[in-house]
Amino acid sequence: MIAPKVLVATPDLSVQQEIERHFSSAGFRVVTVPPDQDALPVLKKENPRAFVVDYAATHGKIDEINRLLRETNRKTALVVLTGSRKSSDRISALENGADECLSGTEAFEELVAKVKALIRRIDLVDTSPNTIQIKDIEINLETHEVMKNGRPVDLTYTQFKLLYLLVTHRDTIFSREEILGKVWGENVYVTDRTVDVHVKRLREKLGEKTNPSRYIQTIHGMGYRFA
Repeated sequence: MIAPKVLVATPDLSVQQEIERHFSSAGFRVVTVPPDQDALPVLKKENPRAFVVDYAATHGKIDEINRLLRETNRKTALVVLTGSRKSSDRISALENGADECLSGTEAFEELVAKVKALIRRIDLVDTSPNTIQIKDIEINLETHEVMKNGRPVDLTYTQFKLLYLLVTHRDTIFSREEILGKVWGENVYVTDRTVDVHVKRLREKLGEKTNPSRYIQTIHGMGYRFA
């Protein structure tokens, strides 16, 4: 079995070396981007299963990175590291396409565990060859492609998993805690606010800018459901 490849880009060489050491010990093939080099050409060339990038190294191009990943390999998880626990940076990263956003001060072992969990969930969805048609939305579970009225909808993997959960349990109301467990996993630390951010962004990508939504309904005091 070929070891999964992870691409690491961070301006702090010592942090990069620690990340490389922990992923290598966990059986990953690790490719690093020199601190002074643009990561995008390397990302195109290497086609990794996970791209771990420092927020500072993105130069504000998280949305561009996300578009590149969805165009070239929908099986790549995008994990952004931040230098602090400022919620604004984390929310910005998630809204612009990151599958996960972690503080750079978190344990490296936890980073490896979260990347493994993301890859497992991506592979789990890939095992189903079905296509789901609901309202004007078509979801291909084999390619992770989502179409609305025949036009592609560019989703991150986490947004895709959220949509998949809701449409396959139509009319079921999921609390934020249930969504966290089913989409992010029981052992991954994210907050209720993360769910709200992803629902808001998913609605926007489905073409909805205002409430109420004809797709994802907010049930006040309870959670969310697909109408």
